[in-house]
Amino acid sequence: FFARVWGRETKNLDMWRQLPEVVCQLEKDVKVIVLRGLGKHFCTGIDLGVLNAILDLDGNKVDDALKFRELVLMMQESITSLEKCRVPVVAAVHGCCYGAGIDIITACDVRYSTEDAVFSVKEVDVGLAADLGTLQRLPHITGHGIAADLALTARDFSGTEARQMHLVTRTFPDHQSLLRGCHELAISLARKDEYAVQGTKHVLLHSRENSTDSGLNYVAVWNTALLKKEQIMKQLAKRSSQGRSKL
Repeated sequence: FFARVWGRETKNLDMWRQLPEVVCQLEKDVKVIVLRGLGKHFCTGIDLGVLNAILDLDGNKVDDALKFRELVLMMQESITSLEKCRVPVVAAVHGCCYGAGIDIITACDVRYSTEDAVFSVKEVDVGLAADLGTLQRLPHITGHGIAADLALTARDFSGTEARQMHLVTRTFPDHQSLLRGCHELAISLARKDEYAVQGTKHVLLHSRENSTDSGLNYVAVWNTALLKKEQIMKQLAKRSSQGRSKL
């Protein structure tokens, strides 16, 4: 489980730099990562200190323009580390999930939230196009039309609506039941064959960016190279011992 507070659940520069290192270490030690905020909110957006650092840059100067590009690329890669992580990443959302929060959860594999959580793709209201992954990942999750509505209007929407548009797959009446649900999911995933789970995540991401034919060929090669008779027999024996003879 991965949980930490940065300020009031805002994401500052230290967080952006540290996140890939934390994820890299965790994927060596655990089978599932649950990402949550410890305060009143999951994420209220990018820290104002980061925004001030951006505003201090002079877009008319080449050096400052390059610094801005490097900053954005670093933050993009930080969030992408969640997507590239070998093990499943589960987002547990409560309170507000604004701006960078949407960037983060769309890079996760599974998203749960409380019914009263409040989401918003806020960037257009502060004079920006979202540039850390939301505009690239959200359409694959909700469909282009819904993603366009949310990104262009920057409107608030609840956890209940987020479930209706498939941004989250389960909602819970309160924070404690959300945490219980995420814990149960993590335990369930951790008990499965780790290579099958990791392979499924990898193939899903590959298939998202490629054609169906390419995805089918890729998974055939993947299973040919990595699937072992012993691990299949182990899983079948486990299911048989639990009284489940069918897949």
